[in-house]
This record gives sequence, structure tokens and C-alpha cells, in this order.
Amino acid sequence: MSYAYWDRPVADWARHLPRAWALFAHALSVVGTGGYWLVAAVLVGLTALLLDRRRLGVWALRIACALAVSGLATDLLKLLFGRARPRALDQGDWGFHWFQFGYRFTSFPSGHAAIAASLAAGLCLRWPAAWPGALLLWLMLAGSRVMTAAHFVSDMLAGSAVGIAAMVLVDRSAWLDRLLSRVRKVEARPAAPDEAAQRLPVDA
Repeated sequence: MSYAYWDRPVADWARHLPRAWALFAHALSVVGTGGYWLVAAVLVGLTALLLDRRRLGVWALRIACALAVSGLATDLLKLLFGRARPRALDQGDWGFHWFQFGYRFTSFPSGHAAIAASLAAGLCLRWPAAWPGALLLWLMLAGSRVMTAAHFVSDMLAGSAVGIAAMVLVDRSAWLDRLLSRVRKVEARPAAPDEAAQRLPVDA
């Protein structure tokens, strides 16, 4: 429905936004870059584990894994679908050009929307009552890509679906818990007694 009815009208609207709105959308787009959020999630997770905040640490590392998975998935799908970006409409390029490489044909799905959706889903999984804030975060970060005419609405929706799926799959997987449990067992294992400490004292 978005491809048929909304994509082109919204893209035309976005390309004629006032300069102030365009600059605001660009700033939000920079904030939504996946690398920043990935590094932040890893730092929060490792710091929480060092401070023995295991639940927070596991949650943050799960978000980091979901961000990595969603980013990789969207990059692969972009290469597969080869959809022309909104700004390519000026050259008459519209729709999907399968296995077409180059930035101009990497519109579908939106990687920024996937990152934003993974973050929002992760927040809702840990704090369900925070869903309004998570929804606002998703709208701002994912919507900024539409407002900058970098993506169509359907790109944003598809990327968001990928991000939510990645977060749910990572959250349902118990491998991270098992990995951390093994690490903790190794740390808690007592060191082998020193050979010198085993020697019995010799009577004078």
C-alpha cells in the first residue's frame, strides 16, 4: 500500500521541506547512525557486568547483538532489492533494480529504521511501560530518513520490521546467558594451589 499510494507523494513533500525542518531532520538522522548506538550498547553492557549488574549488562549486550544483526540484514537486503532512492526520481529512476549496486540503489529497507526499531523494541522488552517513549524514539530516528528524502515510507516500515524481528530473535535466544554463565564459572573457579604451599613443614 505504501509503495502504491504513499511513497512518491511523501517523498515529493520531503524534498520541498523548509530549510529549518530539513536541517533538523538531518541532525536526527546523524543521531540515528547505527555505529554510535552499537558502541554505546557495548559500553553499557560491559560496564554493567563489571559492576555486577548482570541483568542490565545482558540486556544491553542483547541490544548490541540485535543492532549488529539488523544492520547486517538490511545491508544484504539492500543489495538484493536495489531500490532507487527518492532523490533518484529526478533522473527517472523508480522502483526496484535487482542486484543493482551503489548508494543510489540502496533505499530498501532503511538501516536507520532497523536500528531505531531494535532500540525501541529492546526498551519495551525491558520496561514495557516505557512504550510511549520508545515509540517516540522510533518515530524521530526512523522518520528523519523520510524527511531527509533518503528513504521512502515503505523503506522505513520494512527496516523497522527487520529491526523488531532481530531484537525479538536475540531476546528469545539463551546463548548469551549461557556464554556469560560460563565466563562467571571460569572466574569463580579456584586457582590450583601452589606447589610450594602443598609442602609440609620440615621439623627442625
